[in-house]
Amino acid sequence: MSQRIGIIDLGSNSARLIIVEIYKNGAYNLIYHQKETVRLSQDADKDRRLQPVAMTRAITLLQSFAHACQLHNVNNILAVGTAAIRNARNGTDFVKEVKQQTGITIKVISGETEAKLGYIGAINTLNVTDAVLFDLGGGSTELTLIKDRKAEKFISLPFGAVTLTERFKLQNKVSETQLANLDAFIMQQLENIPWIKNLSVPLIGIGGTARGIGKMEQKRNNYPILKLHNYRTSSLSFYSLWQDIKVMSCEQRRKIPGLSNDRADIILAGLAIVKNLFEEIQSNQLIISSCGVREGLFLQYYFSQNGQTETLTDPLTQSIHNTLLSYHTNTKHAYHVAKLANDLFNDWHELLDLNVADKPLLHVAAVLHDIGIRINYYDHPRHSAYLVENARLFGLSHREQIMASLIAGWHHSSSAKHSYNKIYNEFLDEGNWQTARKLALLLALAESLDSTQMTLVEKITTTFTNKQAKLKLETREAIPLELQSIKKHSKWLKKETGLELIINES
Repeated sequence: MSQRIGIIDLGSNSARLIIVEIYKNGAYNLIYHQKETVRLSQDADKDRRLQPVAMTRAITLLQSFAHACQLHNVNNILAVGTAAIRNARNGTDFVKEVKQQTGITIKVISGETEAKLGYIGAINTLNVTDAVLFDLGGGSTELTLIKDRKAEKFISLPFGAVTLTERFKLQNKVSETQLANLDAFIMQQLENIPWIKNLSVPLIGIGGTARGIGKMEQKRNNYPILKLHNYRTSSLSFYSLWQDIKVMSCEQRRKIPGLSNDRADIILAGLAIVKNLFEEIQSNQLIISSCGVREGLFLQYYFSQNGQTETLTDPLTQSIHNTLLSYHTNTKHAYHVAKLANDLFNDWHELLDLNVADKPLLHVAAVLHDIGIRINYYDHPRHSAYLVENARLFGLSHREQIMASLIAGWHHSSSAKHSYNKIYNEFLDEGNWQTARKLALLLALAESLDSTQMTLVEKITTTFTNKQAKLKLETREAIPLELQSIKKHSKWLKKETGLELIINES
C-alpha cells in the first residue's frame, strides 16, 4: 500500500513543506512543495524571545501546511524546528501553541541533529568523498566534516544570515567598517574550529544562501539548464560575485538575476560567511546541494522503513532504481539489457576508443532506456531521453546526465534530431557527441539481444579480426527474433567501426 509523508522544516528565515509519496513497489517521488519566508527569528535576539508578530506569521503558515497535508491525504507528518525555536526562551510555549492551533507536532532538534540531517540529505544525493558541508540558515550555521563519505565531526554555530544581518545592520548599503567588523566576527568564530583549517577540500552548501549563490552564478554564466543540485562553481567565480554585491544597496540587490526579492536584505551576511569558509578551509570549489534537512529527514524515515543504513555508498545506483520503479518499466528486461551492454563494453571499449569512466553513462542509459514507454510506446526513445535528462539522478554531473539522456534517445538508432536540442549543443563538445554515439551503438546491440524481453541471451563474448566483429552468444533457447533485431544494426556498426557483424550461437 502506498503512503504519503509530509516533511516540514520550520527555520529561522523560511519554512518549507514537501510531500513525498512512497509507492507499493518501494519507489518514492516528490509530489508537492511549498516554501514561504517566515522570518521567525526576526528581532528575537534582543531578549531571546520569539516576537508575537513572527509567531503569528509562522502559525498562519503552518495552518496552511496542515491544510495542504489534509488535501493530499498525508499519512504521517514529520516536522522539525531549528535554531529560532531552540534558542528562544519561549520556544516551548510556541511549540505548544502550534500544536493547539494546527495539530502539527514540531520536534525541536539540536544543532548537531540539524547538521546530521543535512548531511544525510546531501551525501545520499552527491558523489563526493571528502568535503566540508555547511547548512547556512537564518539563525544558525551547521558545519560537517566529511571524510570517505562519513561524517567525522559536526558543529552548530549560533549565527546565520538573518541574525548577522540584524546584528551588523546589513539590510542596506554597508560601509567598509561594517564589512570589516562582520569579517572579524565570523573569522573569530571559525578560528575556534581547528578541524576545518587548510583542508583544501570542496565546500558543499545547503540552505537558501547556497541556493541563491548557485542561481546567481548560473544567471551570470548563462547556464543552459535549470538544474541547481550538484551545480559547481569556483572560489574565483564566487569572489567576483562577492566583490559586486558587497557595494550594492538592498534595492540594487533586488535586481540581481537569480536572487529572490525576499533574500536581498540578508544575502550579504550569508555571502560573508561563505567567503570566510572559503578562506579558512582553503577551498577552491563550492558544490550546491538542493537536498538538505528536509530530504535528510525523509531519507532517514525511508531507510529505517526498509532496513537500510543512513548513508549510501552509491547514490547513483539507488536513484537509477528509484527512477526505473517510478515509471513501472519491465525491471527484469532493463537490468538484463544493462548486463549485456556491460559485456559488450568490456570487449569493445578499446576498439571504440572509450574510457572506463564512460561505463556508468552506458549503465544509466541501459537501465532507463525504456522509461519513455510510460508516455507513448511510439518514438519512446525520444521520450526516454527527455525523462533521463530531467530525472533526479544523483551521482552524475550535469554533463554526464545530458550524455546519458542522449544515449537513451539513440538506443534504436542515432538521429540528427538531437543536434537541434539547444541544451545538448551548449553542453556537449564534438568528443562528447562521438562518445555518446558509440555508447548508444552498444546499447542498441544489447537491447536487440533481448528484444523479446525474455532474457534468452545469457552472455556475450566478442572477438575481432581485421574485417569482422564476431559475437558469441550463450543462450537458453533459440533466439530468432533477437537475431533478426540485431541484424538491423549491422550498417550502423559498419559505419562506426568498419567491421562486419557475425553472430555465433551456443
